[in-house]
This record gives sequence, structure tokens and C-alpha cells, in this order.
Amino acid sequence: MPPTKDKTAELIKSQRLAKGYTQQQLADLTRVSLRSIQRIENGEVVPRAYTLTILAEHLDFDPQSIRSSTIPNNTETVLTSNKAKRTIFSAGLGIIMLLLSAAFLSQAPNFPETSFESFIFWAGITSAYALVLMKIWE
Repeated sequence: MPPTKDKTAELIKSQRLAKGYTQQQLADLTRVSLRSIQRIENGEVVPRAYTLTILAEHLDFDPQSIRSSTIPNNTETVLTSNKAKRTIFSAGLGIIMLLLSAAFLSQAPNFPETSFESFIFWAGITSAYALVLMKIWE
């Protein structure tokens, strides 16, 4: 079973105690804040890759065993956050393009002269929007 925040916390705490370090000594040695060490050992956070590497160097354990299982959890959170941002951006962009197109049409007295020109105009706007969305959602 892959390590969790709790298993990562247990490993770091047990390695620290095996070395005979206090949390403050480990913080001083690694230049990681005392509060960060406390939060990691309490299982409140998963250490970043950089922090995990520094701790692994000073506590003599292999960071790869932890890193391979904890980073995907962070990645899932980032991807979910990015999906929400992309969705909001996509909807906002659609509204802005619609409003700008309507503003252009209201200022152009002779355009569109025919319904065919109108359909071509809206097809162009829709195509541009689709291309932008393809780039955003790649």
C-alpha cells in the first residue's frame, strides 16, 4: 500500500528519533522551519519534493519511496484546481467574445448585408472560440 501523509510522518519522525535529533535540531540542520517539521510529523502536510530530499539526506532514507506515492496526490489537487480555472476562463472568454462580436455588429452600419454574411461571421467567431478552447484544454 502506498505511503500516506501519516506514513510519511511516521517515517520522518522515527528517523529523526533514531538519529537522536530534536525537532529544533533537525530544523536548524536542514534549514526547514520548525513549524514545517512539526506539521510534517503530525501528518498535516505532505512535504514538497525539495523539503523531502533535504530531510532524506540528513535522516538517511530514500526519498523516492515516499515521493512516488505522495506527488500524485498533490498533482490531482493541482489538476482539479486547473480544471476549475480552465472552465471559468472558457466561460468568461465565450461571454467576452459574444459581447465583442455584438459590439462590432452594432457599430458596422453595412455589415452584414445578407444573412449569409451573418452566418459566416458567426461561424468565424465560433471557430476562433473553438481553436482557443482547444489550446486551453490541451
